[in-house]
Formats: sequence, C-alpha cells, structure tokens
Amino acid sequence: MARRYLKFMVVLLWFALRISTSYSQVKHSHDIVLGNLQFKDGLNLGLVFNGVQLDYRYGIQWAINNHEIGYQPQLGVGIGFSRFGMQGYQIHINPVNVTWTMPVYEQNGHTIRVGANFTTDYNYQYYEDLHDAPLFWTTEMGFSPVVRYSYQWNEKRINVRLQNSIFGFTSNRQGYDPYFWQTTFKDFFVKPHTDLKFGSFNNYNHTTVTVEYVPNISKKHSFLYEFDYFGIYYGNKFQRINHNLIWRISL
Repeated sequence: MARRYLKFMVVLLWFALRISTSYSQVKHSHDIVLGNLQFKDGLNLGLVFNGVQLDYRYGIQWAINNHEIGYQPQLGVGIGFSRFGMQGYQIHINPVNVTWTMPVYEQNGHTIRVGANFTTDYNYQYYEDLHDAPLFWTTEMGFSPVVRYSYQWNEKRINVRLQNSIFGFTSNRQGYDPYFWQTTFKDFFVKPHTDLKFGSFNNYNHTTVTVEYVPNISKKHSFLYEFDYFGIYYGNKFQRINHNLIWRISL
C-alpha cells in the first residue's frame, strides 16, 4: 500500500506540473492558520485534550475554462492539555489535498460551484504522560463532495464552502505493547498505511465548513473562519475538532 501511494503521489505531481505549464490562469495563496484544538483517543482513557494548533497552507489554483482545480497541502503542530494537566502533542500533515469545482449557478453577484475533493490526511499524537509515550496516528484517504457559495457586492466578497466525506480509507493505532516499544521509521511512514479500512459514514466522518470574507477583491488579504471535524468510529475510536482563524494572502 505504501508503494502504491508513493506512485500515486508521483503521478499527481506530474499532472500538476503539466497543468501549471499549460494554462496561464494560475493563482497562489498562503494561509496562516491558528485554531483551538480538541482531540480524544479511545486508548487514552477517554481523556479530552484541549489546546492550540498552528498550521501553514500553500495553495495553487488553475482555472481551465469554467473549471477550477486547486491543490493545497498543509503542515501544522499543536499541543493540548487534559483536565489533569497531562500534555498531548499533535503533528498534522496533509500532503495531498486536491479540489475540482465547476459553476452551476451565476447571477446578480451570486455564484454556486459544486465539485469533489480528494485528500490524504495524517495526524500523529504523542502523549508523554500516558502509556510510556508511544506514537499514535490517524490516516484518511478520502473523497468528499464540495459545495461553494460566493456573493460579491461592490469590492467585497463572501465565500462559504462545505465539504463532507462520503467514502475512503482510514487507519489508526488499535493497540501496542507497553513493555517493548520505541519510535521507529515505520511509525511515521509505514504503519499509517497498514490496516486501512474502507468505509463511509459507518466508519468515519470528516466535515469542513469554511467562511471567507474578502474586504477588497483588488487586494491580497482575506480572513476566514473554519470548523473542521474528523472522527473514526470503529475499534479504538478517535475524534478531533478544530476551530480555526485564518489569514490568507492571495497572489
């Protein structure tokens, strides 16, 4: 599975490079994401960890006739605390995040676009006060429909985006040996691709709602609020919620 995934990444990168050299309507963006982080892992006694997370996202978008194709990888780190003062750390890596949309309605400043998203999303958790601190992970390789609504008046614009998973592959740590454990290369790159389970709403859910305010469409800056929920519902259950404030620079 890991080898197939690497081949897919290479093909996707080649496709993106082909598009970027063939079409001139290309936009870039940089996002600074600061948010409230909450996560709970079933193996950790059901403890809820609350804290903050800081992410960086780079975005590139190609306009091909009426179609838009966007690629937005992401990297972030977070820290949370349980009600007992225990610390939990999280590393968030989103190397593949591709979205395609097309317009279905455009009138009087109102635009509705629909499309689909494919993402590979990884979260690594480390609890230094629990279970001799093994590395936990969650993996998602999922497809989601996307709906985006925009309204523009004068030089201002509001964008609302809704994305919800419908099916995909997921994996997370289901157990470990507390007496013979150490962090290895496999914990980061191999094990997150093992025991992948295919399913839909019965196995997992990933919902993202984003609201963007553009104060002046001729300027570079915009501001966003984002709600992001991810949950795995089988075996060792896992849930994560992010409330994010985002500063976007569009070029």
